[in-house]
Amino acid sequence: MWVGVRKRELGAIAHYTGLLVASLALVMVVPLVTALLSAEWDPALDYACGIGVAAAFGFLLAQGAPRGAHINRRDALIVTALSWLAGSLVAAVPLALSGHYGSFLDAFFDAISGLTTSGLTLVQDLDHLASAHNMWRHLLHLVGGQGIVVAALSVALGLRGGGAMSLYIAEGRDERIMPNVMNTARFIWFVTAVYVLAGTLVLSVVNMVAGMEIGRSVLHGFWATVACYDTGGFGPTSMNALYYHSPVFEIVTMTLMLAGTLNFNLHADLWRGDRTEIFKNLEARALAINIAILSVAVGLGLAVAGAYATPAEVLRKGLYHLISANSGTGHQTVYASQWATGFGGLAFAAIILAMAFGGMASSTAGGIKALRLGLIVKGVVLRIRESIAPGSAVIRSTYHHLVDVPLTADVLANALMLFTLYTVTYISGAMIGAAYGYPAGDALFESVSATANVGLSTGITAPGMPAGLKIVYILQMWAGRLEFIALFALVASVFAAARRRRAGA
Repeated sequence: MWVGVRKRELGAIAHYTGLLVASLALVMVVPLVTALLSAEWDPALDYACGIGVAAAFGFLLAQGAPRGAHINRRDALIVTALSWLAGSLVAAVPLALSGHYGSFLDAFFDAISGLTTSGLTLVQDLDHLASAHNMWRHLLHLVGGQGIVVAALSVALGLRGGGAMSLYIAEGRDERIMPNVMNTARFIWFVTAVYVLAGTLVLSVVNMVAGMEIGRSVLHGFWATVACYDTGGFGPTSMNALYYHSPVFEIVTMTLMLAGTLNFNLHADLWRGDRTEIFKNLEARALAINIAILSVAVGLGLAVAGAYATPAEVLRKGLYHLISANSGTGHQTVYASQWATGFGGLAFAAIILAMAFGGMASSTAGGIKALRLGLIVKGVVLRIRESIAPGSAVIRSTYHHLVDVPLTADVLANALMLFTLYTVTYISGAMIGAAYGYPAGDALFESVSATANVGLSTGITAPGMPAGLKIVYILQMWAGRLEFIALFALVASVFAAARRRRAGA
């Protein structure tokens, strides 16, 4: 039986959602300062307006309950689901005012794409977008990639207890890293800061060597670092990573992509000096095998297609896009039209599978996740062992993920459930895209990219695509980033409240 949200609980949900929205006003100070330093006066006004809207709307919602109001696990899931929508609506305000979007829906699309680290975009004339707006788009990746609710509530706003843990899990994190959620969030942000600083420094030097002036080199270095480490596909130019046309740039960004797709628990082990876990861990092994097999498939597909003249070019193009797809980053060094002409057949299918499978759990990557794939394979092996063993034999299986864990029916059921939900969503989005008249292969590619929060595009995602399809991709990005459960909790609560109201009438 569904449990509806009572009036008092609704106030607490509004309170914490409002505090999160208001916290985005603080983040908007960065693009405001960027605009002022760059003498971009119109964008500065856009962010002044955005700050006002975020602060006013957020504090208005926060009046729904007193400070420190209690929320239970169910309410925490609803806060998470609502916060991503409300945060995206507020984040879209300065983008909509920029003049580079055809409608508020387009700006909202980009805002939720940024926060979910998807990277699909409907921006117009990106090459002439102000630095302040590019800063904001990439800050959305930075905030969303680490977990916007956990960062805002468990660190800045002081949420404690089961509610904080529920918010952490609802954002796609499967396990805690430190003894409590607050310290876990701080560790995540600390690791992120180290990678962002190092990546920005290296890429700034690469850009300066390529001929960029210092200020622009640093900005492009920071934006590329944030997009790759947080596995988001935004870029400051319409050519995306192709703009830099640099093997060194591609090597550095691939390294950042792989760092971003690592489970933060593995980061913690590496920081503690334990190098053995990455070799024993089921998830790390599954991801490595997945990348190896799909890399071969991409290489063979490109070789057969004959799109590139030399093996070195096949390796460069194939590996970059395979890592970009598998990590959920979405950076590409080809034009959208080349997916069908240059990556047709086997390579095209392998890229779709890489996006669908995704990276590791408790990382910035999206998709089904390597851990669940590894668990499903071990489950199949276990069932085969059981089927050929004597009737009296007791067959058990364990897997290593940070510690040795028994492979139980509940663990397998959860992995299979999420595998099924992602697969159904991938196919459903593809069918809707095909119904709008797009080629079936392209529609599947785009649907998987949206749901797995990747950002690679065959060209379907464009300002001129139907509004209905924009809404479908928005829902897919939202549901995929939250791994469905928080979304289901919100929908179930709404239906329960509606049923209770009808019964009372």
